[in-house]
Amino acid sequence: MKMKIAYFTDTYLPNVDGVVTCLLAYRAELEKLGHEVYIFTPGSKKDKAENRDRKVHYFTSTSFKPYPDYRISLFPFLSAVKLAKEIKPDIIHSHGIATTGLAAIQCAQKLKVPAIASFHTMAPEATHYLTKNEGVQKFLEDVAWKYLGWYYNSFEAVLAPSRYTADILKAHGIGRVTVLPSGIDVRAFAKADGEAARKRHGLNRKKVILHAGRLVMEKNLDLLIDEAQSIINKQPNARFLIVGKGPAEEYYKGKVKAKGLEEYFTFTGFVDKKELPDYYAAADVFAFPSKFDTQGLVVLEAMASGTPAVVPKKSAAEELIAEGKTGYSFSEPVDFREKVLLAIERHGEMGGAAREAAKAYGKSEMVARLEGIYRERIGARGRKA
Repeated sequence: MKMKIAYFTDTYLPNVDGVVTCLLAYRAELEKLGHEVYIFTPGSKKDKAENRDRKVHYFTSTSFKPYPDYRISLFPFLSAVKLAKEIKPDIIHSHGIATTGLAAIQCAQKLKVPAIASFHTMAPEATHYLTKNEGVQKFLEDVAWKYLGWYYNSFEAVLAPSRYTADILKAHGIGRVTVLPSGIDVRAFAKADGEAARKRHGLNRKKVILHAGRLVMEKNLDLLIDEAQSIINKQPNARFLIVGKGPAEEYYKGKVKAKGLEEYFTFTGFVDKKELPDYYAAADVFAFPSKFDTQGLVVLEAMASGTPAVVPKKSAAEELIAEGKTGYSFSEPVDFREKVLLAIERHGEMGGAAREAAKAYGKSEMVARLEGIYRERIGARGRKA
């Protein structure tokens, strides 16, 4: 049975982040299998005017002021139901938590079709975008978890990309959680040309420490910058390559400048996804100091490129690492820098194991599991009818 699947998401192209990467992979693989995937998402007037994809529907929206790259749909409910009735989806899959996600719930109820949701972002830990007052942040975090408890319990199934994230959801009273990691295009990263990226930034014969992702405070790049001088003291050829953009970019650049480390750091800004594999392959180690992420797709992408990663203990990314074989996990700042140096030293022997381990997260395999979940939910709804 070929399915019509409606995705409701708070972020989509032209944004490029982990959620969008996941959605694009899901959509491409599902369409290869003959299914139809429709996208419901907030967009700007420009997005609407330039959209040529008949399966993408941009809702009227407004910019989220604390983070202007993101938008909030303005009262999408009536138009969402109207569009959904025309499409007649077999299942609804929500990837957002704001008004677009609420529209997903309403559409599922109106059309009487099954609905599931994915948990992508630790939004309650991002209250610093709304206020600098720590007391108010804690209050907003509690409110956010109460809302998310109600929201996700409105769905028939909840997908979490890691066991770590699933445990957090369960601890906050969210049920029916299934672990399904997001997959990557393993082949795209396996054939990367690291020398091309090294030449582009004058990094030949250097030991490259890479970080890739949105430049936001919750990514904890402070740790990398704070430990940079100690790393350089032991490895004078070390250079730090920071790929990506975001609202904290100027903050991080300012901190590097204040520490007098500008000659050691390269901020590339946005890098096209076609070139990104070359950056992963150019690195001796991938440094990922964030505990914020629900999975850490960039860690998998680095591993698929043959680059070992260093990640925090007690984090989602730790699940991706075979300690001492494909990378290392750390607990304290001193531990972090020592593990980075060790990964650089052992890059040659760890790269192959990292590449092999990443194959278990191929997008085709993950989407096959996702397709099974869709069929199970549709079948269960049919049995109840």
